[in-house]
Amino acid sequence: MELVYVTEWPKTDVNLCSKKLIGDTACSWSCRNILAFSTVSNTKALEKEIYRPKIHIVDPDRPWELHSITGVHKDLIQVLQWNASGTQFLSGDSSGTSALWQMKNHLLNDWESVAESHVAGEPIVALGWLHSGVKISYNVDNIDSPIMLDKFTRSRFTPSLPQVGTKPASGWITVTSTGLVSVTVLKNGGGTITVTECLGNTRCHAELADIAYSSSGDILIATSDGSCRSPVQVYKVILSWKEDKVCIETDYLPSLHVQCCVDLGNKDKYVTITHLRFINKECYEEESTSLPAEQLIISAIGSSGSCVEFWSLSKEFIPLNKIFQTSPPPSRESQPTTQKWVFGSCYTNTAAVTGLCLPKLPVKLSSKSIYNGPGMVMAVAFQDGSVKLLHRVSLKPCAPFKYEGAKVDTGSQAKRQKVYNGKHLVCMEMSSTCCSIMAIDRMGALCLIKIAPTLGQALDQGAARAHTIAQVVNLLEYSLVTGYEWWDLLHTITPGMVDTVIDRLTEAFNRQAKSTQELLFSRLVAVKGSLHRMTSSGAGKSVDCYCKLLLNAISSEFKSLLRPSSVSTQDKSPTEKLAAICAHSSELDLNKVLLNLDAKEFALDPNTLQSLQQLIQWIADYCLHTLSTVPQQASNPTKPGISILRDTSTLCLLREMLVLVKVWGMHKKTCLPVFSTTPESFDTVSHLYKLITQVWLASKEIPPAELDDNTVDECCLLPSQIIMQPLDVTPVTEGITGKLLILRQAMSFQFHTAPSHMVNIATFGHSLNIFPGSEVNVRSLTDRIHQKTDVVRRLYLGVSPPEEIRSCTRCSSISMLNSPSRSSAMKSWEQRWAKSCLCGGLWRKVIVE
Repeated sequence: MELVYVTEWPKTDVNLCSKKLIGDTACSWSCRNILAFSTVSNTKALEKEIYRPKIHIVDPDRPWELHSITGVHKDLIQVLQWNASGTQFLSGDSSGTSALWQMKNHLLNDWESVAESHVAGEPIVALGWLHSGVKISYNVDNIDSPIMLDKFTRSRFTPSLPQVGTKPASGWITVTSTGLVSVTVLKNGGGTITVTECLGNTRCHAELADIAYSSSGDILIATSDGSCRSPVQVYKVILSWKEDKVCIETDYLPSLHVQCCVDLGNKDKYVTITHLRFINKECYEEESTSLPAEQLIISAIGSSGSCVEFWSLSKEFIPLNKIFQTSPPPSRESQPTTQKWVFGSCYTNTAAVTGLCLPKLPVKLSSKSIYNGPGMVMAVAFQDGSVKLLHRVSLKPCAPFKYEGAKVDTGSQAKRQKVYNGKHLVCMEMSSTCCSIMAIDRMGALCLIKIAPTLGQALDQGAARAHTIAQVVNLLEYSLVTGYEWWDLLHTITPGMVDTVIDRLTEAFNRQAKSTQELLFSRLVAVKGSLHRMTSSGAGKSVDCYCKLLLNAISSEFKSLLRPSSVSTQDKSPTEKLAAICAHSSELDLNKVLLNLDAKEFALDPNTLQSLQQLIQWIADYCLHTLSTVPQQASNPTKPGISILRDTSTLCLLREMLVLVKVWGMHKKTCLPVFSTTPESFDTVSHLYKLITQVWLASKEIPPAELDDNTVDECCLLPSQIIMQPLDVTPVTEGITGKLLILRQAMSFQFHTAPSHMVNIATFGHSLNIFPGSEVNVRSLTDRIHQKTDVVRRLYLGVSPPEEIRSCTRCSSISMLNSPSRSSAMKSWEQRWAKSCLCGGLWRKVIVE
């Protein structure tokens, strides 16, 4: 474990409230790497202090940027919970109010409450979404399988509240401190349905509670009144529809007494239960060899320190009296069983437990599993500032860590570093891949801790490197299949591992079925682009990845506009004909290639073609920039565009697009790309096609052949024949990614104060200079010199864009928030990027000052 950074509040900030309120903070980390946490701010009005709860939204890559939400809650916020897709979250407070929040216009820093539920005067102690029935397991027994869909299997899971046709109902469930369970269902036409029921036959006080889901659709709820001498009660909640009304049925499951109170020697050592959690939020048993899915972690504190216990719900066979036994004896499956909580293991410490977070990776284990990687440990924080990684079953400590904040350095960084001695963590949350922890300390400071995939195992340097690479590749594959973001994985590898990780990920991708490859291709290229940015020599390849993303997206959009002239099962579609001709034809003359195509099949409405001119222009500019790098292959192999010269599939796609552009230009000349050329009668598109084809033919050879001197000379002359416009499809990282590898120590930030040394730029005209950041962020709206470009529409926005602007949280690309387009084709193109940027990052609204 290693501290990455600490972000604290300004000393005058109103969120620095009394310590007793900071200790009640809640936090939740989504699968898209967005953190939501709550604080209480105090303001003075009429000589009285007024405490107001706030929800803060933070991107862990830019921890100094904070967006605060207020309005719905008037009392202390006790629970926060993201949904499975990371687009919405729930909040619950101590007065019984729960709210559903979602992004406005898919902007990270603009949120609104879309639904609320009230159980008046009932403090909420647990909150959970109704299960949708989708569960993807991380199957460790098949982790060496070459097929990704065998490693990450989809399990059969029944929705918590199925509707007609087993469609899952949307909503959430809350548990209150007086033993009530409340279910809120979102109606299709708007509004909510809220039903409340008692958990058991009588209402009991619940100081702690947690929610889990079974594969049969039942909801499991564990509650405790906070005393070690009282039993931990477990209930089963069944939801159903009866005459368009939601019906709640509750049933008792076996209860348990914590082991530390049962032992006579420890009876008075531990008094209070501080944490009660289900290890598996989704309890599913596929085979008899599987471990019990219902598992609880319970922590208790007292005068002697604290203890953490592991319990599992197992089935036991009931022996039958001889009178009821038959001959032959009944099979094992038909013998009656009963359920019972079984104590597994215990961990004790002399300090009190202050925080606990469990792994989110849905690891599927069997009794024979020997897996020891991410997802197998939980993190426990203690009052003395220490943080321990404990095995999820045996509770054996794996790796210790002492939280002291950023240490003082006597070097040049000393002024930026601060001391946080004597503090401890009170709220922790693990990432979806279990490689990072976001935590809040006693004073409200936010910190990021990375977890090494080796989990503290005593391995030599070579074995640790191999183990880390293998685990990271598996987790990246998991992110590709599930759609989760991979940002938290970037901190676990060093620049020396990047090329090996990319090679293994590419090999694994090439082993998949063609349909799977088409589905995962864009995400794979985005992952490669972010990995290349971590190395000083990978800036050019990173630019090529981002350009490839845009090229493939434009190609898909253009091909989706083509329709066959007649419906026939024997004829190929225009898209298939175009791909077949470009894949097999080695003709250099574009006009001769067009003779093999029927121009009528590729005809589009002239207004539609004109609206696509900016995208067509970018394709031609990209071809021009790529060809201009041909003479520099040997002298500057890391320059952007060089890696494309050996990428056969991308070169072939560029040829297809140039053919399509030429055909469309025959219908409407104004849609063709515009260039300022030295010869006035210079056919730019045909000349680019000729050169791209020659490069493509050379790349097809095994090994790739060298280009002839005439082709190289023609590429050398391109910049003098055609004026090249800047190509702004480049990653600009303003976050912490990659900075830790340069500093080699924890960083210190302050909320609402952006550091001035966090900009990296990799472009066709810039070199990589990661730190201390001497480059200018040309996409920053404070820059009044450089031209701004809309990354989605490829429009020039001027030096100071007057419109509302959104920016990507990962690559800092900017785009207009409001669409100026009128054609359906461009609206369809813009809709592709409404939720996220080309690189997969979320949008955030940028205020033009």
